[in-house]
Amino acid sequence: MLKKIIEAYNAHKINIMQRSIFYRFSLEKRGNILNPDKFLTDPWSGNPVIGKDILNNIVGKSGISPDLMEILADSTDDEYAYSFAWIRHLQAVGGNGSMRLTRDFILTFINTYRKTKSFWLRLNSWTMPLIGERLVNWMFSYSFFASGSNDSFQKTVLSSIMEQFSHLWKCYEAEPSLYARLTALKAIMTCLCSMQNTQSTKIKKAIREICEIAENWIDSSGMVANRNPNDHFNVFKGLIEIRFVSKNAGIDLPKRIFVDGLAKMAACIRFLRLGDGKLSNLVGDGYPLNSSLMPTRQMIDTALSVVESKNGGPITIPGFTRLSTKKIILIINTKPCYSRSRFNNPSEPGLNIFDFEASFGLYRMINRADITVLFNGLRIKIGENAKYFSTIKHERGELHFDGEVQQRSRYFDFNVQRKIAIDLNSERIRGMDTTQASQPFQAFPRFVFDQHTVIKEMHSRSILIIHGNSEYILSISQRSQNCELFIGQDSDIPYPIVEICYSATNTCDIKISWMIEPNP
Repeated sequence: MLKKIIEAYNAHKINIMQRSIFYRFSLEKRGNILNPDKFLTDPWSGNPVIGKDILNNIVGKSGISPDLMEILADSTDDEYAYSFAWIRHLQAVGGNGSMRLTRDFILTFINTYRKTKSFWLRLNSWTMPLIGERLVNWMFSYSFFASGSNDSFQKTVLSSIMEQFSHLWKCYEAEPSLYARLTALKAIMTCLCSMQNTQSTKIKKAIREICEIAENWIDSSGMVANRNPNDHFNVFKGLIEIRFVSKNAGIDLPKRIFVDGLAKMAACIRFLRLGDGKLSNLVGDGYPLNSSLMPTRQMIDTALSVVESKNGGPITIPGFTRLSTKKIILIINTKPCYSRSRFNNPSEPGLNIFDFEASFGLYRMINRADITVLFNGLRIKIGENAKYFSTIKHERGELHFDGEVQQRSRYFDFNVQRKIAIDLNSERIRGMDTTQASQPFQAFPRFVFDQHTVIKEMHSRSILIIHGNSEYILSISQRSQNCELFIGQDSDIPYPIVEICYSATNTCDIKISWMIEPNP
């Protein structure tokens, strides 16, 4: 209770401070406090293909727009643009054109925000995690874009780094999101270790708070509390960067977090990887979306390669189940996780339990297979009082998953069961979804396929799917009338979607069986 009171007081104090007309003048801008010779080279390699796309997107544009989103035409993501994570992709391309373009982007950004009143309140570019990522990306890539530049440009960049650092240092303690606070502290550590004079007291404080956040937000399995695999990786990556910077500065870090903790987090990442080497996209609950920067396979490989792995036997992560054979990997969400999009948005996940992703060989084919239940036109969500359980077993050459959730409410009771079996020796998945309810309802088992998947043919109860050089058939059967097959393309999801639509009017118990297998 006392801790919450202190946090509320700090937030109130900082809010009043930021509203002062003198706040922006209180931010430190003396760039000579920093020593660029202490800036480290980016440990993460970029993708030259993405870098060339960025260069191609500005061909024909006159001048540099102050809106980075306008320049990065392929991105609709403010976080991606204003974190400047894309610099490493331009660095991978190399050449004077990439360097000049990066300088123009950075200089335009600095000049624009400095002309903006209360720029630190702009949520699309000045949240704590965005500032933290931006500072680290600028400092890691400084030798690339500042090499050969004039003194004026370098002074402007260094003074901006100090200005943003000063803002973080004044305000990070009032940040309620642990992820955002950790990202801010990562940038703070990077700046403190790069200053002309030793900052021992501030560094010790930052390390103490980083460890406290890690211990509070990472559970005993090594997974972050919100169960979001992408957030998990970004926390993992952030701790690696903190260790990287600290080691170079000769600073010792607690092994319980930066050795044992990282080893557990690495095991979770391996658990959540599909056949394409990327992470599951199933997301967790309770926290706002912290990062939309999807880690590439190359970045995941690099991060795992620098963390010592410990063989502690099979790993279990609360809320996730992994079914894997030589040819198929399924990752299933076995715990309710509450969607962070609009309540009745048709593109959001359905019940948010027993969703799964699947890869066949080296290719991800199913991005999400979920179930939506509608009662009086409203989407049903799993409540806190829901009962749910799941089991896994081997049986007759197959790996079986059985999951069931029961929801009881004042107006509407329902029970959903999902059974999945994958063949141990072939690329075949079969399943059955059973829905029971106390009132007439509609339900929609849905398959959201990978963007490289093509729906070639649709028949009354089967669909021919092409993925790469392989063909698969999705076949459907039901033990009820009122079942209608529907193939939809949601404007918010640029992937092929198959929805199995059915409604219960006279009966409140419907079973739908489905199977995905190679086309013979």
